Amino acid sequence: MKRALAAVFLLFAEAAAVAAASAPAGRLTVWRLDGSGLSAAGGGADTAQAVGSLQKPFVAQAWAAAHPGQPTPRLRCDGRRCWLHRGHGTLGLARAVALSCNEYFLALAADTPERSLRAGLAGAGFTLRGPATPEVAIGLAGAASITPRRLLEAYVELTRTPWVQGDDVRREVLAGLREAARGGTARGLGHPGYWAKTGTAESPGGGGLRTMGWALAVDDAAHAVLARLDPGTGREAAEALGRALAADAQGLGAADPARAGPAAGRVRVHVFSAARPRTVRAVNRGSGPVSSTDGFVGPGAAVLLRPGDRLGESLWELGVPERRLVRRVQAALTAGRDRTGALEVVAEMDAREYASGVIAAELSPADRGHRVPLAAAVLRFLSRGPRHASADVCDSTHCAWFIGRGPRVRWPVPERAIADGPPAAPLEAGEWEEARAEALRPGPAQWTSHCGGRPLSSHAVWGDDDDTVAACPVHGPGDRRPWTRTWTDAEVARAFGGPVQRIAVTWPEGVFRLEVTTAAGTQGLLYDDAHARLARVLGWGGMPSPPDRVVRGGNGFRAEGVGLGHRVGLCLGPPR
Repeated sequence: MKRALAAVFLLFAEAAAVAAASAPAGRLTVWRLDGSGLSAAGGGADTAQAVGSLQKPFVAQAWAAAHPGQPTPRLRCDGRRCWLHRGHGTLGLARAVALSCNEYFLALAADTPERSLRAGLAGAGFTLRGPATPEVAIGLAGAASITPRRLLEAYVELTRTPWVQGDDVRREVLAGLREAARGGTARGLGHPGYWAKTGTAESPGGGGLRTMGWALAVDDAAHAVLARLDPGTGREAAEALGRALAADAQGLGAADPARAGPAAGRVRVHVFSAARPRTVRAVNRGSGPVSSTDGFVGPGAAVLLRPGDRLGESLWELGVPERRLVRRVQAALTAGRDRTGALEVVAEMDAREYASGVIAAELSPADRGHRVPLAAAVLRFLSRGPRHASADVCDSTHCAWFIGRGPRVRWPVPERAIADGPPAAPLEAGEWEEARAEALRPGPAQWTSHCGGRPLSSHAVWGDDDDTVAACPVHGPGDRRPWTRTWTDAEVARAFGGPVQRIAVTWPEGVFRLEVTTAAGTQGLLYDDAHARLARVLGWGGMPSPPDRVVRGGNGFRAEGVGLGHRVGLCLGPPR
């Protein structure tokens, strides 16, 4: 009877929280998992606990294993068995994950054999007491528990490793986790670059009348963070975690909002994001010494960046020795390492410096007419908030091509970059003031170097909520700028981790995917993921834009497409 009452209480706890005027002053405990291992402010990393709705993605995994090849259902939530009393309406799996819809997941669990539910949850690290009923499976009955350490590992694995059965279902779950951070139950994080999920569970010792909230987030580099707010709800835990991340510039999250974004004039950029370097050499090209974690770095002196390093602001010449790639940035630097061993370098700089670096990459030095419109678009883009958990933006096509103060480079072979002419001059003071004024007016916030005459929506390329297609003011349908690339078997094997049997372009739910089949299974990669993997082997131009098709040919694959960018937004290419 007590368990039934607790389940009813949990069912409506989040609904009550929505109406609450302010979050309770609960105790917040945060666990972090990155390449250096797990850390916690309050211990308890190996103490099993109930985590509520954080179980739901693994219910979807159990359902997929029990229904091979079947599409996920669309169901109607009328609120009778959901925390949202008015109901969520008709929704599919991704939306149900984002909104943590109890009614949807109760139906999904009821449609899954108990042995599959038990196996799916156990595989993720959960321990169950008693039968795996639908209520237990989705975290309502409090009869399942997991340690924070294993939970973080399970979510990282969820974002990184394809499912043997039903990987299409996994991708729907991941889409829902992204949406949860943007506009779902985890939107209180304030960082839309995460995969995120919230949960609410009965608080130990609360007598069934008090809950604790959970919020978990994973970024693209497989850094994960888990927060528990006791007492609290999942939504409140996400808000508390968002405040903690904002106050901790050295943690998983983006920089303090007071220091980041165009309003404050500071931007954090993940540089060399596609190259994924093992080593980065930084040379101080400024006129004076600069402070660092190991003392001062004098003019002309060089250091090899290590995880944990912080260097003060100067003109830094950054080099990736294995690629012979050099780039100069006026910025302060921090370094970390992701779970694959790649070095993550984040450069914090003025917004004007960032806009100038995008202009240097996107425009030719002679194209002065587009400089102010592009700078204004950059500011509108930044105003939408960070796109990554560890930085505001990256220097790849996921955000914008950014080369700092250059030089521009070309890649005659994948392992070597060669300077390809001077970059555009930095924005002048008058241009910057004009761009700032223009950014306050309606206008584009995304762009590409050449749309190929067929621009796509942001949703089509990245899977976000923006379905609008901006007509290109420069190119028409007849100006396609077609391209063709040949990827050899050896090249794609290096890019995708083994011999590739098949590559195809698909558009599930209207979003671009590059389907890559190896002996390990089929991966459905979004454009940015596919582009980054190919760029590490073939260079930046290995896949210039989302291809229209990829076919087998000879000793490899032939890819065909149009345009020289991500094909979204304002096209800055000159007329042909």
